[in-house]
Amino acid sequence: MSEGRSGILMYESALGDDAQRRLREIGRADVVVGIPSHRNARTIGEVVRAVAEGVTVYLPNQRVVLMNADGGSSDNTSRYLTDATVGPNVERLVTVYEGGMGKGVAIRSIFEASAIVDAKVCVVIEARAPGIVPEWIPALVNPVMSGNDIALGCYRRSAYAAALTDNLAYPFLRTYFNADIREPLASEFALSGAMAGELANRDVWETDVARFGINIWLTIQGLVEERRIAQVDLGYRGEGSGEPGAPGDARFGHMVGTLFRTLTVHRRIWQRNLPPRRPSFHGGRSPDVSAPCSDCATALVEAMFTARKDYTPQWEQSLSPAAMAAVNALFEQPIDAFGFPIDLWARVVADFGLSYNKGDGDPDKVGDALLPLFYGRAGSYVRETEAMTVVEREAVVQRIVRAFEAVKPYFVEQWDDYQPWVDSLGYGLGL
Repeated sequence: MSEGRSGILMYESALGDDAQRRLREIGRADVVVGIPSHRNARTIGEVVRAVAEGVTVYLPNQRVVLMNADGGSSDNTSRYLTDATVGPNVERLVTVYEGGMGKGVAIRSIFEASAIVDAKVCVVIEARAPGIVPEWIPALVNPVMSGNDIALGCYRRSAYAAALTDNLAYPFLRTYFNADIREPLASEFALSGAMAGELANRDVWETDVARFGINIWLTIQGLVEERRIAQVDLGYRGEGSGEPGAPGDARFGHMVGTLFRTLTVHRRIWQRNLPPRRPSFHGGRSPDVSAPCSDCATALVEAMFTARKDYTPQWEQSLSPAAMAAVNALFEQPIDAFGFPIDLWARVVADFGLSYNKGDGDPDKVGDALLPLFYGRAGSYVRETEAMTVVEREAVVQRIVRAFEAVKPYFVEQWDDYQPWVDSLGYGLGL
């Protein structure tokens, strides 16, 4: 077991002995900026240059640790940070994190580093952040320095890049936690050093939180613990990585599993009549933009059609008969004119959330089976909003929120008919 700021770590440290020794040599620092990575040599150079300039120019009076938590890349990913030009106020740390492979484990090592140097602020920047500028650093750091526990980045993105947030994560949190957090999957964020140390100690690092469930988990923890949350508009962010409609996507599965599991873990919270949470934006909003995406709608819809044969048995197990009949009817449409109605999508998500928590089958398979249906909805969303600016798309997003809220009474009625599976596995309230 390892010692951290908040006591004994629940699991072995994600920091190796050399990294811990280097951090003790550094001593105290005001800010830790960590970049989790794994085979990101093609993209991390842009990120390191922007971050190095940001901490040098905008944090000249702060002692900063610039850290790369790498997963053992074989493509020289880490050399960009090693070779970065930084000011005298910046110390560098390049380390291979320990434990299982995963984005969450890498971020946990950054949390631990923040605790060791007793940092005031811990910042996490992805190794692929197209559009990053040095100003992102003070934009994220300042709200935490001024007393907030978390600062979540928000972006102006294409409909495709925003599809998962706009069609699932955001309306889900609006419906079940009454929280108007526009980017609950924020790729870039900052949190207080104290909170970073506390989160490193949580008993979640053998779950999907250790992989791609980390971002939604962080946001939900901020909500259920009533932390002070700030939102920061970072402006335009480019397209995410990955092929539209690719079969199987661990990022989706880990996020959905973490999201759906919170329905049981935090059931005593979301079943209450929660007051609204509307964290303010710090630094104002960036100008409205048109953010066209590549012609991906057809590929997304085709992925749903292709998956039908393999996933119909799981759809039939997860969906109510009425919802299953409506999903089957979707396939009668031509691909080039396909549309996935918002109200049906909201019902599909509710049924899958129920199925995931019932424990009638493998919950991971439930999340996997939702992916092709999400592709269909994402393709429909891209087509519906392709002529809109980012701000104009908000009207569609609010319609999605209202559809989720309209389905909630049905969800609650069905929820009360069974004992969720998570209790039997002993997850308790630690997630």
